[in-house]
Amino acid sequence: MNGYDVYCKAMTGDQWRGWWVTWPPSSRVRLGDVLDRQDSVRRAGSLADRGVSFISEDGTPPGLFVYDSNKSVSVRFKAAGAAPDPLSGLSAIDAGASVTFGKENTAFVVFRGIAQTGIADVRSLANDLATLWWNKAWDESLLAVTSVVSARGGTVLAAAAAGATAELKVAASAGVAGVLQLADLALDASVVHRSALGAEWTGADVTPFYQVVRLRENWRGKVHAEYGPRQSGHGALPTALPPLLTEEIRDDPAAVLGPVDEAEQLPFAPSRGG
Repeated sequence: MNGYDVYCKAMTGDQWRGWWVTWPPSSRVRLGDVLDRQDSVRRAGSLADRGVSFISEDGTPPGLFVYDSNKSVSVRFKAAGAAPDPLSGLSAIDAGASVTFGKENTAFVVFRGIAQTGIADVRSLANDLATLWWNKAWDESLLAVTSVVSARGGTVLAAAAAGATAELKVAASAGVAGVLQLADLALDASVVHRSALGAEWTGADVTPFYQVVRLRENWRGKVHAEYGPRQSGHGALPTALPPLLTEEIRDDPAAVLGPVDEAEQLPFAPSRGG
């Protein structure tokens, strides 16, 4: 199992179930992005490019997220000014920590300064995407990003083998009160020594998790069966949805627009527009 798979499996196994995972976490995903999922996931512009506007709302995620593979990871801190361990990549003036993995294919993850924003009116979005699809301006492979989690900083480590280790150097301001904490490992961190790691990443201002939706296949099939071929949206003025469809969307938008399970996520390919 490669480092990306280890990380994704760890993140979507519990707290972030139902979310997609950026890799590397420095890959930016924005609220309202449009993605094209075929043999890979490609950026395909934004909702704004297609004339779809929305109002965003903030969520209330925890400010700190720490994952240590069911406590199979041990962390030993080193304060600035303390003597380094023999063969350490840290100097006496550095603050940091050593991370040791007790099992293979496990992850250690810290994100701090977490914030969340999402599209507030899903009913309006369902109607807008259905209208685009009705006019052949929205394909079955297209997905819309409806919620994004950002973080001010983070550290991601994945072990390729039991006994894997990493030494982290953190910001000089970490542990100013004299005691380092796990949150400090996501503050201007860098890996200065590693052994048997499958993946490593440190950075700032990231969007590690996001959610996407698409028009449900059974809804599209039902519309085609009842109304026949869709209208042409290329070069022609958009055609309004039949009033009955608009009413159905207003009454039950979840029957039209649904989340895409994390199991369907594919790695990003080079950008295509947007």
